[in-house]
Amino acid sequence: MKLTYLIYNAFGVGGTVRTVFNQANAMAERGHDVEIASMLRYHEEPPFDLDPRVTMTALVDNRSGSYVDWDRYDGPEDTSWHERFPAGVSKNADSRRRISAMIRFLRGLDDRIVIGTRPTINLIVAEYADPSLVRVVQEHAGLSTHKGEWRTAIDAAYIKMDALVCLTEADRAAYAEAFPEVRVERIPNALHSLDVPRSDLSRKQVVSAGRLDGNKGVDKLIAAFGQVVEAHPDWTLRIHGDGPELDALRKAVRTRHLYNHVFLMGSTRKLDEQLAKGSIFAMSSKSEGFGMVLLEAMNCGLPVVSFNCPVGPRELVTDGVDGLLVPELDVDALAQGLIRLIEDEELRRGFSRAALQKAAEYGPDIVTKTWEQLYEDLSSAK
Repeated sequence: MKLTYLIYNAFGVGGTVRTVFNQANAMAERGHDVEIASMLRYHEEPPFDLDPRVTMTALVDNRSGSYVDWDRYDGPEDTSWHERFPAGVSKNADSRRRISAMIRFLRGLDDRIVIGTRPTINLIVAEYADPSLVRVVQEHAGLSTHKGEWRTAIDAAYIKMDALVCLTEADRAAYAEAFPEVRVERIPNALHSLDVPRSDLSRKQVVSAGRLDGNKGVDKLIAAFGQVVEAHPDWTLRIHGDGPELDALRKAVRTRHLYNHVFLMGSTRKLDEQLAKGSIFAMSSKSEGFGMVLLEAMNCGLPVVSFNCPVGPRELVTDGVDGLLVPELDVDALAQGLIRLIEDEELRRGFSRAALQKAAEYGPDIVTKTWEQLYEDLSSAK
């Protein structure tokens, strides 16, 4: 099979990037012709390992500080699409350039399965990719996140697609009800490997990871850990990731006098190794489309304490078996969950064993076979 994944920024750290790379690597390993087309590029190397058999195309390359389109296009700007998408999409010159480059790229594709991974990209695919191609939506967010004119645009676009794939059963049910004429499947994100470092649970360390933005609720995790430190001052918290809230979170650590206990570690290319240094994983998100990093932590043998936020954690974590789910945004409950696991080593180790069993259900071979079967079905239907 010939697969083309379309992604916004393959050179930035994020859950979608990581999962697309995992899929592309697994498909290349199984002998398929795989390419990733990124709307932009501003770093020399992507943040995650990519199989050398996977072709990477940067539609707009800004490494030199000057924009260069993948096809060296230097003609007049294409404005014909401006009114076809929600207001605001065409307001920014950089955005217009990326979208125009993607339209030209799609028009040149032949005999491929095209997978869109972002609402804007999916709208472009529905409008400009040849209908003879297999066109697949990968939805990394719940239906309820699409509102107003974006929901109207998505309603019109997704009915043109051959399949819509989401990450959780709750999302599958919602999308299937909204698009009864479209094949809707739930295929969870796969782990990149089951062969990763495993924690021996010996360190007095809680770990967390993710983009440092408002949705991840890291400020609440820091507040909760202040309570943990009062009871167990020998434990520390390491938070891996980067993002727009970094300065505010640094200030929160200083204000709470937690600078000897909470460490903002920045981003890492070796997340598995860093996770395995911890003994508990904490997730404080307000919402999660899936919660890939939570699954990666379980794969390293970490018991989990997470807000029971929509929708991912409640499908990945079985409360009281491989982790603890606490009420959404409840700082006290998050702190008490962490303290409970810190104080009960037997419980912590039991959760660890169960977490490894849960993670094995998301191994790359199992999930990749599901993708292959879907693509074969869709190709045959064409």
